[in-house]
Amino acid sequence: MEDRKRKRIYIFCVVLFLLGGGLFFYNVVKSFTGLGSTLSEYAFPGSHSIRLEEKGLYSIYHQYQSLSEVEKRSGPSVEEDSIVVYLRKAPGAEDVELRVPDSKKRYSYIGKKGVKILEFENPGPTGYVIESFSSPPYQDASYTLVLEHGFEITRLRGILVSQAFLLAPTLFAIILFMRTYIRS
Repeated sequence: MEDRKRKRIYIFCVVLFLLGGGLFFYNVVKSFTGLGSTLSEYAFPGSHSIRLEEKGLYSIYHQYQSLSEVEKRSGPSVEEDSIVVYLRKAPGAEDVELRVPDSKKRYSYIGKKGVKILEFENPGPTGYVIESFSSPPYQDASYTLVLEHGFEITRLRGILVSQAFLLAPTLFAIILFMRTYIRS
């Protein structure tokens, strides 16, 4: 009877360990595929109408490398210092203050790379018009700007939750396994 109970506990420990590992990998995949929803790409020169629903700090990145763009791009690549961006609230013509960030943060996501060039505060659900062009000698070159909100926090949250899914069941399974083994 005691051997049967120990075997059940050992099996439970293995199942718990596998369940924690499965949840870990599921959350890693889910969190990294969800990162794309925090990034919105826009091709320039030109203008785009956008609607931002969430309140908070938004960043504008110059996407200087993309696997698909490298094949399409013909002509010089644009330097971020030559990019001029205007952002206006859509209902009125009120310009939005765009700030140059303290540091040149970079992102890399699924073969795309960018550098943060501007940031602004969104007060709540608002429509905007974003316009951009580049100064000479890049005025004819096309480029991509990425609007970002929550990319870093989404990635951090995904990493922390994944670690919790891996560590908590694994530690519990090891402790239960060792306790059962020592008592036998």
